[in-house]
Amino acid sequence: MSTHIVRHEGAELRYELRGDGPLLLLIAGRGGYRARYAGLAQRLAGTYAVLTYDRRDPRTDFDIGQQARDAAAVIRAARPARPRAAVFGQCAGGSVAFELAAQVPDAVTELVVHEAPAIPLLPDAPKWLALVRQVRATHERQGVDAALALAGLTTADFPDPAAAALFLAREFPAVVLHTPDLDAVRRTGIPVVTAAGEASRDTCLEQSARIQAEHLACRYARFPGGHHGFESDVDAFAPALCATLARLRRL
Repeated sequence: MSTHIVRHEGAELRYELRGDGPLLLLIAGRGGYRARYAGLAQRLAGTYAVLTYDRRDPRTDFDIGQQARDAAAVIRAARPARPRAAVFGQCAGGSVAFELAAQVPDAVTELVVHEAPAIPLLPDAPKWLALVRQVRATHERQGVDAALALAGLTTADFPDPAAAALFLAREFPAVVLHTPDLDAVRRTGIPVVTAAGEASRDTCLEQSARIQAEHLACRYARFPGGHHGFESDVDAFAPALCATLARLRRL
């Protein structure tokens, strides 16, 4: 494994490259910490050159377009001679992955998006949008712990309380309220699979993955575990992801 830094649009993006083979970029959700993919990357490194990176801190706002351009910059830095990669994105990382495919389609060979929200597209969107407003109001009035509890998280899910507060103020509302440009992704012709965890049935994220698949006219898949199956069920998740990517490469 090698660690590098690429400077892009005023940020230093630290990335790691493991293994050999076709390039596979893993884009992390919830704060964008590459360490969350350590187990998955290790298991995939026998098949792929696995690229992980820390997304930029959203100190002013969470600009999904900029996040996508960052991802493209990491791909170019890792493979300057042939800057293309299969891409896997989870939750907010999936939102960034959709935007990367829409903005820089030449950088993406295949795309797997796991439980990226598409709340505005859901038939019961008002219910979920009300929850987003409640989380934001709770953060302002009662603090980080109470707001995270409403979102199904705790401060233990972040490196420190400051990171949790930044997530609530910047990333959470931007990602949950974002509508991916699925028409643009479909026009690229990139082979895509949207996915949700076996344990995520009847959640807004499973509904999002299904609706995304309908809009993209692509396959919807179930992966082992729940929202964080890539961590909690990594021994089953890794081969499922490998099989999904291999099937996409044959399309």
